[in-house]
Amino acid sequence: MKIFTHTNLDLDAACSVWAVRQFVPGAKNAQIEFRPSNWEGEEIEDEDFAVDISAGGKGIKGKKDDDGTTHSSFATIVEVYASQNDKEALCGLVKFVDAQDSYGSALKFLAPGISRDAQEALGSTGINSVLRALQKFHGSDKVACERMSEIISGLLEFGRSRKFDQEEAQKAEILPCGKVAIVRDCGQNGVNGILFERGIRVIVYVDGNNIGLIRNNEEKTRMDHSDIRAVVEDAGEIKEWFAHTAGFLFCRGSRKAPATNVSKVSPIALAKTMSEILDNKLRE
Repeated sequence: MKIFTHTNLDLDAACSVWAVRQFVPGAKNAQIEFRPSNWEGEEIEDEDFAVDISAGGKGIKGKKDDDGTTHSSFATIVEVYASQNDKEALCGLVKFVDAQDSYGSALKFLAPGISRDAQEALGSTGINSVLRALQKFHGSDKVACERMSEIISGLLEFGRSRKFDQEEAQKAEILPCGKVAIVRDCGQNGVNGILFERGIRVIVYVDGNNIGLIRNNEEKTRMDHSDIRAVVEDAGEIKEWFAHTAGFLFCRGSRKAPATNVSKVSPIALAKTMSEILDNKLRE
């Protein structure tokens, strides 16, 4: 089996090639072939695919709106061939690729109100720029396509893990105030993000020997608040705890620097104290 796409690979073509290999039965090891965009598809055989290229009417292009806007072939392939779970896992990437392919700039279409500086920073580091960087570095569409496939596979796994993270988030102990949660031994960074999306302001985590507090980006209270420090001091561990200068983290052990033994500090005491701090802050 062969997968044909156009030369001067773009994001839609790279993602479409990956999607055929990922979701079409028997296409995992399909050979990639590049052709000019005006190629008429003379060499295509029954089992082959042509993506993001017309190929004389034999190729897969995106759906066309009444106003003439043509969407990505990646969106079409995912819609037709991917499972429902994988469609959900890839929804953000599909939306980005579709906006990039349909409107020329996903950033300007999806976030029209952001500043020029922000656009330049995000645009120069986003997935479209990653593709261009690979093309510049390798000087080969084929190699760039293969390297992009690894990245997209990682994004699929990341998206799939979110469903697991949502299940793990249900196990968190939410204090009555509804602003503080205790997360125990989940081992998933995504759980924190989901809890923050649900309105949790501060998470007390226990991960093996590690223990600490981390806050939602919107919360301004320092995690090493004096009342929290008092709880740690009562356990005789204040010298063992790390406070980030920006105030968003206070911990004894993290994944970057794991603790070697169990803390004497109670996560429940930390959570209750932080809950009181947040309640008092609201009353001020």
